Amino acid sequence: MHISEGILNTPTLIAGWAVSAPLCAYALYKVPQKELPKIALLSALFFVGSFIHIPFGPTSFHLILSGVVGALGGGYAILSISIALLFQALLFGFGGLGVLGVNIITLSLPTIVIWHFLKPKITSLKPYQLFLGGALPTLLSLMLLSLILLLNHTELKYGVWAIFLYNLPLLGIEGLVCVGVVKFILKYMPKAL
Repeated sequence: MHISEGILNTPTLIAGWAVSAPLCAYALYKVPQKELPKIALLSALFFVGSFIHIPFGPTSFHLILSGVVGALGGGYAILSISIALLFQALLFGFGGLGVLGVNIITLSLPTIVIWHFLKPKITSLKPYQLFLGGALPTLLSLMLLSLILLLNHTELKYGVWAIFLYNLPLLGIEGLVCVGVVKFILKYMPKAL
């Protein structure tokens, strides 16, 4: 669910960096040192999870795992997602460095917003709430991605609708993965949350 280089106009790219850079700097400034291994683990999870492609009709989609990253990382999810996106851009050309700020916003802000409300009561969440904690960040990211693309290129309207519709099944998969992972961690390693 990356936006590639060359699609967005310069003001959008500058706005993406103007929002994401201070947020990342603030999170990096506030993160306790004991959280760094967890952030590194979540970065690796996000990085590897996006290589799991699921065929769907004429295309495929990949896992994002932003719900799991948010459940485990909370407000520091922006660091995990930023690191993973940076390495994906540098090593494989996914997205790109210019559009990295916008990609950070589209993937991490919905995760942080949803899990800001869910994280304090994570041990008492019902499975459907965990499902929503996995599906809603993906839905909001998909909506942000679509909105940004439409604001930059109205001629891509049908392509944006196709991207949106083809990624809808991903919401269910992300929700189920989040339920499974969080329930497993609550059972065997509750201090990790």
